[in-house]
Amino acid sequence: MACTKETYTATATWTLSQVADLFRDAFIDAGLMTDWYDSFVSSGFENRILEVVYDATKAYGKTYYWFKFGPGGHPASLNIATGWNNVTHLPTGTQYLDYFDTNTNQNNFFYSYAITGGLSNNSTAQLTRYTSGVNPGVSWFVINASGSRRCFTIASATENIWSAINLDNGYLSGFHYTILSTSGNMGTISWGIGPLLRREVSRGQALRGATDWTSYVGSIASERSLGYAAVGRQDNGQGNNWNIQQPFIFLPVGSSSANPAFTQNSNPVFHSIPYSPLVAPLPSDFGITFHYATNIFSIGDTFVVSAGTEEWEVLDFYANGSSVTGASPLFLARMV
Repeated sequence: MACTKETYTATATWTLSQVADLFRDAFIDAGLMTDWYDSFVSSGFENRILEVVYDATKAYGKTYYWFKFGPGGHPASLNIATGWNNVTHLPTGTQYLDYFDTNTNQNNFFYSYAITGGLSNNSTAQLTRYTSGVNPGVSWFVINASGSRRCFTIASATENIWSAINLDNGYLSGFHYTILSTSGNMGTISWGIGPLLRREVSRGQALRGATDWTSYVGSIASERSLGYAAVGRQDNGQGNNWNIQQPFIFLPVGSSSANPAFTQNSNPVFHSIPYSPLVAPLPSDFGITFHYATNIFSIGDTFVVSAGTEEWEVLDFYANGSSVTGASPLFLARMV
């Protein structure tokens, strides 16, 4: 099976409401919603609320994804709440447990996750949706706006949630984004989760006693989930191949110059892999690879395994400075 793809575009000079409409249309087509749960303007900020019902029978079975699109070079950002009043246009519950703040007209950089860099309507803004053909309830989104890009997903209401999670005790943060990097000849890919509140079912517990905004500065406003790594080639020793700061699962790539049993470099596409302990693994038409090459990539490039039979598209990448000796991580969607 292959993914389906659609690109939503706002041409210069667009308005903030038009950028918000890119997200609306993509989320509707992905099956995340039929329309925004709430939509309002506050001091020039376009506010949009996405409600996802993971289990209506549970106390915290609904998660509210609060998008803010700000004027004057502000980024588009995301906050999360466990409840929302679409009459008062404010989150409900207890501050720091159920929401971070009630500011509808500013982006709090201590806690909001920046979906884009600063927004400028001098250039085209694009949001591309990739929906799995294996599991149509799974979509990944790539936003290109004002010279910055982000690749993210939001777990849908049909997502399979880990059975250990009890949504009577806390809410599910279904927002994940890609984090790709290199260190020496090594490439890594992991997924961030967030932003998090004390009510979040997994790492929110680390915020015990967080009763004001200073408790969140430099904390777990956004945290890594699972991660994978692959080594590049290093002449005459290990060198700095292992210069990483957290555990990763090392994937079986192969360099013909390191191991002659490989008649050519082996950098397969790894698919159907877990990316978070909270939700189901990636469907088989999303995958990752660590490419040995000249490492010049662009979003939307085609990664060919077998022409006309197996072709993937680049959703996110990080080019290794070690050129053909380094492992460059790529996050991919299968298109053929």
